[in-house]
Amino acid sequence: MGRSEGAGSARSPGGSGQIEERIERELREFLAGREVWPSYREFVQAGRRSVREAVSEHHGARYWARRIGVAWVERPPGYAARWTEERVSRELEAFLAGREVWPPASEFEAAGLGLLREAIKRLGGVEVWATRFGLPRLNNLAGSRRVWDERRLRKAIGPLVKRHGRWPTKSEFRQAGLESAQSAVYRYGGVAYWRAQFGLPAEQRGRAARTRRVWTDERVESELADYCAGRSEWPTQQEFIRDGKARLYKQASLHGGIARWQKQLGLRPPRRTYTGVRGGD
Repeated sequence: MGRSEGAGSARSPGGSGQIEERIERELREFLAGREVWPSYREFVQAGRRSVREAVSEHHGARYWARRIGVAWVERPPGYAARWTEERVSRELEAFLAGREVWPPASEFEAAGLGLLREAIKRLGGVEVWATRFGLPRLNNLAGSRRVWDERRLRKAIGPLVKRHGRWPTKSEFRQAGLESAQSAVYRYGGVAYWRAQFGLPAEQRGRAARTRRVWTDERVESELADYCAGRSEWPTQQEFIRDGKARLYKQASLHGGIARWQKQLGLRPPRRTYTGVRGGD
């Protein structure tokens, strides 16, 4: 919008003075923690197109960069500020605050951080940065030992347990983006083990359940020994299900975990061929 030097100046009551206050307020909010003035594209991706256009109409970007106290980098149109490891680390620190797992690509896009994700790929890759921030990735195979270990499980599940004050349900694991952690629980001790680790009481069973035969370590070991007699390799989960032993497999998982019983019965882990499709980063 065109205007003379006097009209709409910062001194004009109800004129551009109020507009400039709004521009400054929104810029300080958007630029908090930044050292370099963002490109036009970054404003647009963050949903700040209107404030960037107001900047152009009121003195220009160079003026506002100096007023806010961030560095102005002269660049040709369309040239993005250079992504360095320091810049990626700084922006990730803000984006990942409070998260328990590495966010998928869709969350980067929804937050207007597509350029950050591209920079991550160029500067080492997702695996490097996820490891640097100590966050497991959702797209790895559920329960994979390459992703989870006891330290990571404790770090991921602990806040969820604290939030609910009890062992989380399956849907609560899913809502927290921790389905793969729930699967890994059965590989690292089982639910009973982790309940004890977090100081939670043993799972309470209803009266009807108490009238049925109780699963104990001794029963699990006895039934596993019968089922695995003559084997040198632990059966796959599909074999348990095929042979009508799905409950036995579940109870073995709950009573110490599959790895415990493989070791106790002296059986090799099964040779698996994973056919799952990996999701986006």
